[in-house]
Formats: sequence, C-alpha cells, structure tokens
Amino acid sequence: MSFSDQPSSTRKRPIKQNKHACTYPRCFWSFKRFEHLKRHMLVHTGERPHGCPFPGCGKRFSRTDNFHAHYRTH
Repeated sequence: MSFSDQPSSTRKRPIKQNKHACTYPRCFWSFKRFEHLKRHMLVHTGERPHGCPFPGCGKRFSRTDNFHAHYRTH
C-alpha cells in the first residue's frame, strides 16, 4: 500500500498550519519553507529526477540526499 493509498485516519497528520500548504485533496501538510513544500509535492507526483549513473543500476530518487547516500554504496 502506498502512502497516498492509506486511509487518512492511519496517516500521520500535521498539527500546525504554516504559510505554505499542500493543495492536493485530503492532504493537510503545510510547511514554513517553500522548499519543503516543493520537496513534499514529489510524494504526490511520483517524480524522481535524480538517476544513478552507475552502469546497470537504474535507480532513481526524488531527493538528492537519498541519491547521494545510495551512490556511496557503489
């Protein structure tokens, strides 16, 4: 079951409303910083712009820090 498929009652919900709110239906996350909202939106879009260049790997990541952690394993 993916994060977006989970019933809203079982997902962790944010408590505080911040300046930058997610506009996806049934998503109540909000963030103080726009960069954090932008990173969060990748959860909904499924975009994974960071691809591993190691020959034969092919893994992709939505966040650059996760990509770098993975790449160090090669």
